[in-house]
Formats: sequence, C-alpha cells, structure tokens
Amino acid sequence: MIPTDLHTMPRPIFEEEKCLEFLTTSYPELVSYFHKHRDNGRKGILHKLADSILRENIQGMYQTARKVEVERGTLLADGIPVSEQPLYKGLKNQSLEEGRDYLFICRGDYGVLFPIRRVSAFQMIETAEGILFVSSEGCRRVESAADLLHLLFSVEDFPNLFPFTRELNNGTANLTMALAFDEVWKDGVKKEAHNLGADTLFSYLASKRGSGFSPGLFFEQLVVEGHHLHPGAKTKLGLSYPDVFRFSPEFHQPFTIRFAAVRRSALVMTETGLEEYFTDQATAARRELADKGYEAGEYEVVPVHPWQMENALPVIYENEIKSGVVVLLDQPYLDAEATSSFRTVAPRGNEPVMKLAVNSQMTSTIRSISMQTAVNSTVFSRLIQDIYEKESDMKSFVPLMELSGAAFQSDDRLKSRNLTMLLREDIDHHLEDEEWAVAGMALYAESPISGRTVLRDIIEELSRCENLTIAEASESFFKSYVEKVLPGYLKLMVKYGIALEGHLQNSIPVFKNGRLSRFFFRDWGGSRIYTDRLRSRGHTPAFAADSVSVTNNLSDMHHKLYYTVFQNHLGEIIRQLSEWTNAGETWFWDVVKQQCEQILDELAVDEASDKAVKEDRDFLYQPVVMHKSLTKMRLTNSQGYGYNEVPNPLGRQVVEE
Repeated sequence: MIPTDLHTMPRPIFEEEKCLEFLTTSYPELVSYFHKHRDNGRKGILHKLADSILRENIQGMYQTARKVEVERGTLLADGIPVSEQPLYKGLKNQSLEEGRDYLFICRGDYGVLFPIRRVSAFQMIETAEGILFVSSEGCRRVESAADLLHLLFSVEDFPNLFPFTRELNNGTANLTMALAFDEVWKDGVKKEAHNLGADTLFSYLASKRGSGFSPGLFFEQLVVEGHHLHPGAKTKLGLSYPDVFRFSPEFHQPFTIRFAAVRRSALVMTETGLEEYFTDQATAARRELADKGYEAGEYEVVPVHPWQMENALPVIYENEIKSGVVVLLDQPYLDAEATSSFRTVAPRGNEPVMKLAVNSQMTSTIRSISMQTAVNSTVFSRLIQDIYEKESDMKSFVPLMELSGAAFQSDDRLKSRNLTMLLREDIDHHLEDEEWAVAGMALYAESPISGRTVLRDIIEELSRCENLTIAEASESFFKSYVEKVLPGYLKLMVKYGIALEGHLQNSIPVFKNGRLSRFFFRDWGGSRIYTDRLRSRGHTPAFAADSVSVTNNLSDMHHKLYYTVFQNHLGEIIRQLSEWTNAGETWFWDVVKQQCEQILDELAVDEASDKAVKEDRDFLYQPVVMHKSLTKMRLTNSQGYGYNEVPNPLGRQVVEE
C-alpha cells in the first residue's frame, strides 16, 4: 500500500513548470535542453538523497536493509528465493543485474530497492540507476527525491517532511536548468578550444591567458551539481528562477554589486573598511550622499549583493532607511561574477573578493553572515600571520587573508546578519607562471574539454609531463598532495588548537604540470579554535563575544577537522582516484595514515605538544568517527549539527609496503 501522503506531497513538476515559464519567456533557446535534461535533474537530486539516507542510517535503514542479489539466474532476498516471499512478488519480472548488490528497505507491506554502485570509506554509499518501489502488486521506478522521501518517511516521525520536500523540488528544477545551460556553454567552450588548437583543458586555459580571462574564476564556476554530498545542493529558496539564473555561478553571468551607506554609530567594523581597496566606488558613494543632503563623513560604505539590495534591505531595514541610518545608494556599481559560493563574488580585475550576506536558504542554511564572522576576519588573519612568522616550513600551505569586515550593529538577529561584508585576498596575484588555481569543488566537476572530471584531467597532465601510467600518476599525485596539505592542517591543530574548516569548498589547490605546487585555504568563519592550546602558545586574540569559532571543547575541534579534511576533502579525492587504479581505497588511506604518523612523530619532539599529539592520535585512529547527518538535519529541521557513526579508515593497522 502506498503511503497516503504521497497523494498530497509537493511534486517536482510544479517547480519545473515555473522554471520553464521563465526560460520560455527569457531564454527560449534553452527550453528544448531543459526537457532533454529533466530526467537527469530529477535523478541527480534523487541519488544525492538516496546516498545520504543510506549513509546516515536514518531510522536504522541501512543496518536493517535486506540484501537482494541474483545468483546463477535466481533472485534471492537474504539468501531465500523471492518466489517464496510474497513481499518481493513485484520483482519477479525485473531484470536485475547479476553481480550487483541491491539493498531492500521494507516499509510494512511495500519497500524500496536500491541498486548499489559502490561503498567507499566512511560508509559513502553510491546508488546506481533504477531505484524501485516494490509491493506484492507490482513494481515501478522511483521518480524523484520527493517520491523517495515520502515512500520512506512520515510526517508523524519527521514534522519537517513537507518543507524539506519543497527544498528538494526547488533544487531539482534548479539542477535541471543548470544542466540545460551547461550543455550549451560546454559546446561553446569546445568549439573555442578547437579554434584555438587546444586539445586539453590546460592548453585551452593557457591559450586564453592575457585576454582578461580569469582561470581561477573559470574553475570556481565549473561546479554544476553543487555540494557532492548534500541532497539540498541546488536548493535556493527565496530566489526566483530569474534570480537563480542571474546570480548563480554555473550560469557565468556578470552582474553589478551595489552599495549602501550606514551611519558609523550603527556599524561594527574592523580597522580598515572598503575605501582602502575600492577607492572609486567609495568616492562616488560620498558624492551621492552629499548630493542627497547627508553628511558624508558620518557614514561608512558597505557593498551589498544586488539580490539583497532589491529584496531584503528595503524590508529588513525599513525604519533605518526612513530615518537615514541606512542609505541605499544609486550610483556606485562594481562589475562582478559569482564564485563557487553564491554569496562570495569576484570583482573584475585582481581586486579583493567580497563575501556578502544573502537572506536566502541555500542547501540547509540562510546565507546571511554573523557580526562575529565579520569582525573576527582580521583578528584571525593577524593570528595566522603571527603563527606563520614562527612556522617557516609552511610556505606551501598558504592562507588567503581576510582584509576587512563590517556588520550592522543591532540586537535584532535579522538586522545584525543582513548588512554584512567581508573582503578577502584574491588568489590570482599570488600565482606564478604555469600555475593553475583550481577551486576544490571543481576537482569533481566535469571538464568541458575531456568530459571527465577535472581531477582526471590533472592526472592526465601529470601522466604526460612525467611519462607515467595513469595508475602511477594517480599514486604519485596523491602522495605529493598529502605531503603538502596534511602538515599544515595537523600542525595548526596540534600546536595551536586551530581546526580549519578544510572541506573542498574552502580549498584552492594550485597545480603545475599536474602536480600540486601550493595549497591555499580560505574562509575562517567555520573554524574551531580550542582556546587551551592557543593560549599555551602565548596567543590571546580578541575574538568577538559569542563567537562559535571559539570553543573549550576538545571534541568540537576534532570533529571539525576530521569531517572537513579527512571525510569531505581527502575522502572525495580518494574515491575518485581509486576508480582509475588497480589500488583500492585501502592503499590511499594507508598513505594518509603514514603521513599522519610522520607529522605527529615530528610534532611530539616538542615536549609542549606531547599531550596534544596523544589526544589527537587517539582521536584520528579511533575505530569509528562521526559523520555529519545532512539529510536527518533537514528532516528534523535541526539548527545544530547532527552526526552518525561510521567506520574510520584510519582506525586500522597500516599495511607496510
């Protein structure tokens, strides 16, 4: 029997039709591509959700799932022929693949069958095409994320079921539109590459240098499917489909940053503001203030995302605008494009990038910015500078410094978070000849030249440059990668109690001839700083009160580093590399553990680090670790983090070479 709420659930077609209305009116040439990719968009979000449900073992579903397999032409469920089990009657006429693992989740008198493509470290389950609803009456394909959600869960158990369904439907339509545009855009890139005589990704990029083209921004905007683990990867609630097209990075659209003036007494800010870096815009803003009858010297100028300017500020700051505390400016504009993070925008030229508040839900979070994040920006930058003056061996592990921050001062949380900005160093001026800065998320994006992942293109480049097989290049690449990346993360944690939020979204590895030359990290807001360790090294930075980054809890620091660096970051690279080599994932995780051991042994020589090394070694090598439960957090509408236990690939004996 199908659950009754399936008949009333929001379905993806409603969001898809709204999206199609926009394309039909504004970009009719994309309509046929939207129809072409409709199934791909639905499957994309469906499989992110299915993978997440199994990985998180929600309601014990993964642990209690029944194994279905084809053995010598006979269909078995838990080793018993399905012909002897009425529940599986609907499977009799299905052509299931021999040698494929299937998991069956029973929901009373029906169930859902998941074809399993592979299972990687940290219980990273990848489902294959053909998820099926099964009952004694028959069998059908599960059509969408919304369909699966309502087959497996009920409102009684998860009151946020319907809001989460709307999020997934919104993400489904956004992904379909992105896939439609991406096909057309990639066709254009391939034609351009052919005309330029470029047959690889990096020869194409080299041929574009010096033309005002930013390779760094090219990689930032290459990610079409969003976060590789989050089922809400394409959710953008509050934005219309024209807004999504206009401002999302995968559509490669230029737009103009707007500006507001805020009375100084109503602003919390760092020592330096906008004017030091964007003189022309600040001058134009002060001229406009004077023309409008305001005392320009009483105001600071703050950049604002154009969506925020049009949709959020007039409502949130209505009274402040009427009283002249906030002035929405007409004249200063700054041409920019979105980076891989919607709210972080890159002005044209080698100027600082801007992280700006956007009062819209993307993935599972409203993308406003806290006052603490804004004012801690330069405090953290100075702390990192002080540490780097002592640690001379970290030159290849490079911070992108945050230069300035400002936030509206108010006890009202909505007001304190929505007129906020950060300025951060741009990476382009750091780069040397033949270096390519690849935003971490782009490593798993599809290359427009080869059709493979960008990471595979990098391995191919290394293979060509050093005359290695793909397997040799993959292993050599990974060894040199962890040798450059892990020492920085572990040293900052062990010696200073700083756990950087080192997931792929905050990482910019820089490659030369296919090999990592330097590694840049960015965005301090999600870091966790264990104050006992930091103080023991003589550092007492004046972080803002109530900063979530500052903690007295050792496990907060440990979980932050392990989830972001080992699970999200290294786990994804290993998952990809292991598919191309004869070495399984175990070989790569052994490399990671050997590198961790070497770093920890070196740090333990310093007596002041001895206790920390023991604490961190115990944590790194425990048999199970906590994995962030992204789907369960949305089902429960949890405001904090939720975790589930998964096996730790570092929690076993290393096999010596």
